[in-house]
Amino acid sequence: MLLRNRTFMILMLGEIVAGTGIWISVIANLQFMQHLVPTDFGKSLILMVGLFIGVLISPQAGVWVDKYDKRKILLFTSVFRCLAPISMFAALHFQSIPFMLLSVVIMQLAATVYMPAVQASLPAIIPKDQLLKANSVYFNISTIARIGGTALAGVMVVVFDLFTLYLLSLIFYVILVALNPWIRIPRLEGSAARIREKMKFKEIFPMIRQEPAILIALMNAGVLTLFLGGFNLLVLKFSTIQHSPDLMGWIYTVEGTSILVISLFAKKIIGTRNLMLYSNVFMFLFALAFIGLSFSENRFAVLGSFAVFGCAVAFFFPMISTIFQIKIPQEAQGRFFSFRGMLDRIMFQVALLATGACLDWFGISTFMIGLAILAVASGISSLTLGNRRGIDIRHDSEHSTLKA
Repeated sequence: MLLRNRTFMILMLGEIVAGTGIWISVIANLQFMQHLVPTDFGKSLILMVGLFIGVLISPQAGVWVDKYDKRKILLFTSVFRCLAPISMFAALHFQSIPFMLLSVVIMQLAATVYMPAVQASLPAIIPKDQLLKANSVYFNISTIARIGGTALAGVMVVVFDLFTLYLLSLIFYVILVALNPWIRIPRLEGSAARIREKMKFKEIFPMIRQEPAILIALMNAGVLTLFLGGFNLLVLKFSTIQHSPDLMGWIYTVEGTSILVISLFAKKIIGTRNLMLYSNVFMFLFALAFIGLSFSENRFAVLGSFAVFGCAVAFFFPMISTIFQIKIPQEAQGRFFSFRGMLDRIMFQVALLATGACLDWFGISTFMIGLAILAVASGISSLTLGNRRGIDIRHDSEHSTLKA
């Protein structure tokens, strides 16, 4: 039972605490830049600095997670994260953009190490037949932190001054540090010997090439990232087209609620079925949602399509996370999830630029139909390759097969 797994519950509580603190800091940072940085382009450059540094450090972050005690990694990154709001105290005092840049970089560096450490810890503390459920809960918790954190921060930024917001953020990070002593993550046999080895990030690439299931899951996730990277731009565009500012709130509510509700039933519905097959089939459901969103002037079509998208996401991401945790050896999962985080950061920036350009050049309806075609093509390719290679991945690794 997941509820009886103390380490898992503490990690999930830590996700809520960290997520809330991060979003309070993000909203406060945007407010801080409002008067000091006059252009939106300048604001975006400041925010991209942290992402760029995160991409650079990802390979080494993965090595650290695989090489050293994951509990100590979590402790160190939690303590390090506390420096971000402390830097903002200096930024507020001196009205300094450089101190704010330092804060942004610290936040991204901490997240670059912390998130792969949590993802790589789950297979060590959760039985394989409970991994899908654990990943569904983890995805659910992340969604709650995102929705609750932004909502809370949006209210606080009106009520409190920036110093108070950063102080609250620091309190959340200190709570995260205080939770660490209760975490227990078993170390792999031979890990002490591996510390003395020259562990290399590039060792994961042969593993990925040898596992077509990993390549398929990464390809499908990449298609979705093209949509998720420009998510906020699209929401704003739908609201503008329909001349309805309140539509933005409804979209976030419908999408977030559908994820929260449906993800609770992911394990029960999927059961012990082939995770690879079902994750591929869900690409067609994403395509259906994108087609629905092409009717951009219809309020019900847009909200219904976001509900469908949220339901599909609630199944898809926990399934592919479980696939990664089953097919990648535990001693390499830190590097793999760092690699995936690096891909996500790069893809999100590409998707953001591509979405903005496509909305200007082609319009939102054409863009959504193009995404639907891409999702269908990815789904067909994945199903064809999966059937040809006989890929069958289930919770119990004994039933996970692959034709030679």
